[in-house]
Amino acid sequence: MEKYVKLLNSVPHFKSFKPSDLLRIINSGHLKQYRKDRQIYREGDLSAGMFVLFTGKVHLCNYSCDGQMQIFSMIEPVIMFNEITAIDGGPNPATAIAVKDCLTWNIGYEAFENLVKQYPDPAIGLAMLRVMAGRSRDLIALCGDLSFRPVISRCAKLLFDLSENGTKPIQRKEYPLADLSARVATAPESISRSLSWLCKKGIITTDRNLITIINVDDLMEISFQETR
Repeated sequence: MEKYVKLLNSVPHFKSFKPSDLLRIINSGHLKQYRKDRQIYREGDLSAGMFVLFTGKVHLCNYSCDGQMQIFSMIEPVIMFNEITAIDGGPNPATAIAVKDCLTWNIGYEAFENLVKQYPDPAIGLAMLRVMAGRSRDLIALCGDLSFRPVISRCAKLLFDLSENGTKPIQRKEYPLADLSARVATAPESISRSLSWLCKKGIITTDRNLITIINVDDLMEISFQETR
């Protein structure tokens, strides 16, 4: 259990706890493993509780009536997710899918409530509020992008973000076409056309392995374009 105590201690929200307290916290929840492509929980189902991702990668997403997936958050270690259901006990607001093999720590609504009563440290509550505030800001920005930006602009903005402001090539194995399209709420064919257009303009280069940003300034300019 010592390695899990260290992992939980690496989460900013739990840094103030002693190792003995962290061990009690871990024992109040469950360690869970999920294989790649497994669904961790489903949107609308009863509260799955809060998770902390120790290893792997998770997509938080929603599905349209026709089954099209929209990814609105990518979760990487070490951070909590689905924390809102541990607070209100309500249904899961999204679907979580393991993109890689994952190790998580999970605590349900009632167990979390008991934990807060045992450790009434405002640091945890404040940290959870900061996480939720950050996700709310991301969702507001996403709503604005979907409402006002054309696909080519959303695609350019996504490439800019994934390439860390154009400084690093994007691994296509890590970000396949289906994932890119789900991030900007469009069909893979539309993303493919956008990538081809950006290539023809000399803004990016693509091959089977990498997407490389060649002209950062032009990519930024396109990413800020709005629908007229």
